[in-house]
Amino acid sequence: MKKIILILAVALFSAVSCQKDSVRILEQIAGEWHYSAVENGVSEDVYVSFTEDGLFEMYQKIGEGPYWYSAGEYALDAESMVLSGVYTDRYPWKYTYKVSVSDNTLTMSALEQEGYTVTYSRESIPASVRQMSLPLTKSEQVELFL
Repeated sequence: MKKIILILAVALFSAVSCQKDSVRILEQIAGEWHYSAVENGVSEDVYVSFTEDGLFEMYQKIGEGPYWYSAGEYALDAESMVLSGVYTDRYPWKYTYKVSVSDNTLTMSALEQEGYTVTYSRESIPASVRQMSLPLTKSEQVELFL
């Protein structure tokens, strides 16, 4: 009987410990992030916001066009540190990502495309970006960043 109680106590402790790790990682990712770069001669400017309850918003500008707004849900596997998501119209992200968070840096490496890594810096989304963005749906022909 003591063995069973000990096994149950260890299992409960492990479950609580894993749950605490998940909460801690979600707290680290939650917030607003910014990525800006020039790739293949085209400027990209992306702001993304993650909430602790699994929602995201993204404001994306490619080249000289407007910022495009999209939103949806994300999931993070705290054990493997794999991040995935779907947009509000249930369209999946282009990639799933292995993520790491260090201080004010979020690094996302695509699992489906070796060598494709994007590094975000913690930065608030400007009010002007939020106000001037246009809604984006899957039917529109804009390459989604996530």
